[in-house]
Amino acid sequence: MRKPVKTVLVSLLLLVAIVFVNGCYFVFFHQFKSMSKLRQGKDLNLYECCSAYTMHMAVWIFGWPLSPEAAWECFLLHFPHNDGAVVRFRASDGLMKSPKLQKAIKYLADKKAGTSVHIVWNAAKHFALNSPEHRAAIALNGCDVIKGKTDKATGDYEIRIRCPMVYPKYFRAEFNLGLFTIYIHEGLFRHLEEKGWISRYTAEYHTTVKVTK
Repeated sequence: MRKPVKTVLVSLLLLVAIVFVNGCYFVFFHQFKSMSKLRQGKDLNLYECCSAYTMHMAVWIFGWPLSPEAAWECFLLHFPHNDGAVVRFRASDGLMKSPKLQKAIKYLADKKAGTSVHIVWNAAKHFALNSPEHRAAIALNGCDVIKGKTDKATGDYEIRIRCPMVYPKYFRAEFNLGLFTIYIHEGLFRHLEEKGWISRYTAEYHTTVKVTK
């Protein structure tokens, strides 16, 4: 039994190594050619679609340190969703540290329920690890911050953050990791959405703002 098990393990490791090497090649060299084809209105071949799919998997596998919320969002895209599906999350303290989110919440404090603020981050600036916005920017760009119900007894109010999981056609995400920068053409993921390889939904984060008296 030991020899067959060893053979299977070696085969799996070899497969993982091949996928990893191909993924690196696609990210750093071939994705630009694939994106050029999409700009010309051409379809991607099976190799390019598979490579873009594994690149998307790498985003959620290696994206946890940058933004666990964004990684979880990407992971869920690999499962089928009905049209108009909304997946709800509890907003973490780390996500809510975003200065842009805090500014929006402060603006909504005295507004009526249903009032919203649209937020868009600058990818080149806010995706960088040294930016206090990077966690929220990667997960929520762009989103609507909506004021919910207010507790009449305490004054505490609900905040909902809605972000459609629809990739733009021609956006290039720039991840400044300090020693080097990785570029990801999100139009490749948009192509996968349109072909049904990954499934869209709307992410909705909930939190309650405590009013101090």
